[in-house]
Amino acid sequence: MSLELCAGRINYHPDYVSRVFRKETGVTFSEYLSRYRLQMAKIWLAETDMKVAEIADKLQYNIAQNFIRYFRKMENITPGQYRELHKSTITGYDG
Repeated sequence: MSLELCAGRINYHPDYVSRVFRKETGVTFSEYLSRYRLQMAKIWLAETDMKVAEIADKLQYNIAQNFIRYFRKMENITPGQYRELHKSTITGYDG
């Protein structure tokens, strides 16, 4: 997904869509998309048993390692560590 693709679908110039998007949301399109992808990753890690590589693929990362690197940069832990911390969500175990 890209700004250019979205702008093309609604028949507006990407620069115009970019300006309006930032004005309305307070963040750039790419920042918004990155935050959305991270949020979806966190949900899938906590609520499913999908492998990290599957999650990376669903989020359209070409290489799972790039997803892992980005996740670690943003959350200060790996996706696997995040899943372990939130395992009780998946299994119902809280001890």
